[in-house]
Amino acid sequence: MGPLYKFDSVQSEDGQQVYSFVLNAGQIRLLQVASRAEKDAVIDLALGRLVCNNGSIEFAQGERRHRQQAVPTGQERRHNSQPLPVIWRKLMPGLASNVAWVAAQGGLISNLKVWENITLPLWYASRRDVDATEKELVYWLEIMGLPHDMFAEFMAAPPYRLEMWQRKFAGLLRALLHPAKVMVVDATVFEEVEQSLVNRWAAALDAYAAQSRTVLVVSDKAMALPWEKIE
Repeated sequence: MGPLYKFDSVQSEDGQQVYSFVLNAGQIRLLQVASRAEKDAVIDLALGRLVCNNGSIEFAQGERRHRQQAVPTGQERRHNSQPLPVIWRKLMPGLASNVAWVAAQGGLISNLKVWENITLPLWYASRRDVDATEKELVYWLEIMGLPHDMFAEFMAAPPYRLEMWQRKFAGLLRALLHPAKVMVVDATVFEEVEQSLVNRWAAALDAYAAQSRTVLVVSDKAMALPWEKIE
């Protein structure tokens, strides 16, 4: 699968490390930084909330198509077997909707029910069909391990009634439903969560990436997560 997202000589304002890497469709990669402050800064850059002072963050818009030349009568058309160059576009604040996001503690709005937290941003951004959204929602809920008889109660709950792992669950679910091809995850979302749930959530991210998407997980400490680390 082709490239989707790249850091090109990116350095956060207070960080010492310069990051250069490319994420391809189908990949999940773990980026470990030196501190919580740098993690927050790198995430803000990765989401387009901040503009890079040094380097650039870009996402792929597809392959550049070359105009085909006419072939004179009687001559054989020659096929170019080389890969077509990718069109890259810089991630800017106005283009932040191109990246889905999983916050450390879910990032839910306290006065909205879980259902509203998950679906309102989705419908606002992409005007998705309600029935299609519900079918996709059930698909991800089953992968993430929420029993079917708990769906309605969970979706109707306000965030203050939820345990922390449930808020994180809802935040991850919202990102999985996002139409973006790129997802950025704060690795803190996996902390203080039962290992069985971590395994389920990791499986959901693997399924997300398998849909020709990519995931960047950012951590400020060593964590036992199943994805290859960016060196």
